[in-house]
Amino acid sequence: MSWSSIFTQSRDYIDFQVVVNDNPYPANMFIHSMSMDNRYMAVIDSTLNTAWYINSGPLGMDFKVNQDRLSYFHKPNQFWIILNEFMIETDTLECAGEYLADYHDIQILSDGGYLLQTFDSIFVDMSLIVEDGDTNASVQLLIIQEFDSNHNLIFEWNAWDHLNIADYTNLDLTQNKIVWMHGNSIEIDIDENILISNRRSSEIIKIDRSSGMVIWRMGGPQNEFVFIDDSFFGFSKQHDVRRIDNGNITLFDNGNLHNPPTSRAVEYEINEDDKIVTLVWDYSQPDGYVGLAMGSVQRLPNQNTLINWGSIPDHGAIITEVDYNKNIVLEIHYPSEYHSYKVRKSQWEFATNLFSGDTNLDNMIDIIDVCYLANYLTSDNPNLDVFHLFRFDVNKDRTIDESDIEQLVGGILYD
Repeated sequence: MSWSSIFTQSRDYIDFQVVVNDNPYPANMFIHSMSMDNRYMAVIDSTLNTAWYINSGPLGMDFKVNQDRLSYFHKPNQFWIILNEFMIETDTLECAGEYLADYHDIQILSDGGYLLQTFDSIFVDMSLIVEDGDTNASVQLLIIQEFDSNHNLIFEWNAWDHLNIADYTNLDLTQNKIVWMHGNSIEIDIDENILISNRRSSEIIKIDRSSGMVIWRMGGPQNEFVFIDDSFFGFSKQHDVRRIDNGNITLFDNGNLHNPPTSRAVEYEINEDDKIVTLVWDYSQPDGYVGLAMGSVQRLPNQNTLINWGSIPDHGAIITEVDYNKNIVLEIHYPSEYHSYKVRKSQWEFATNLFSGDTNLDNMIDIIDVCYLANYLTSDNPNLDVFHLFRFDVNKDRTIDESDIEQLVGGILYD
């Protein structure tokens, strides 16, 4: 029995368009795509075929390789799920205390520890801080929590304890509800301290991983750095701040507040002693598209750069890979209703077959798989985890039911 015949008869993955394919970095692409009606977690292989995908529903934000595992966000319960190479969910990672994890980023460390971010809202008499401040303002702030491999909380950073909200003169601090911070990436720096991206004020904050004290702020109202060779004199509403192997920092500069608004992938050389930032490489979308939200940048091992342009008005996700000389070697366009928060390439692969419908894992699809599926449907609580969404939801409608049995039987009879 040919597994591919069953797989291709299932509901097709999103019909993306390959605009350029000119020897890009050979690796799998991990992508979570979302529209108002459908959401998918997918792995697209180096031949640009869909090797694996599920109809993920509310699961899957920030789907990516994290050390030697996969991680993705479970939106209904607001925690993270860890997935191994056999498609088995092995762990649940959540914030400590009463906090709920946020979906923007998670970093798993080489020793099995991990960093999460969350938000909290506190009520503050802002009249004591700024003129005309509200006496009972709701202030949203950022919290970072670090855990060891046994889920013990070992470090917590609360913005209220280490930053002065009065410094944020770019915000209207007289409002009744103040969205002070919007963190969207966490990074362990080369000196083991933490870099966080606060999109709300277009700033990167470096914090001491032991004391929580602020080491420096780059960008924003309290910028400490001089920007050199950058016509925009910095970044605006950024995402995906990463320290790369050469010691520089890359990020996706959404550019909402640039004049004119301009999105670009950026690489900065950082002199932390003299507080100098030098733009050494950047790349803007050739057609001038501006990603007002979302977006990601990944520097690949061959020095190519993979760029997800975020949420572009009237366009779907656009994914571009360029070499260091800014030649486009890959470009993919998704239909206008689909967007993607972050895109990554990796050599990571599942260590099990990718035969949708092989429910008993014997590397073939036959009547035994139909029996497994039928028995599964009689269970009290069929589980819509990643494993079952791939193996049992054969027609990819996010419901495991009789229609999946019909799909399997049809494939077996008419192959």
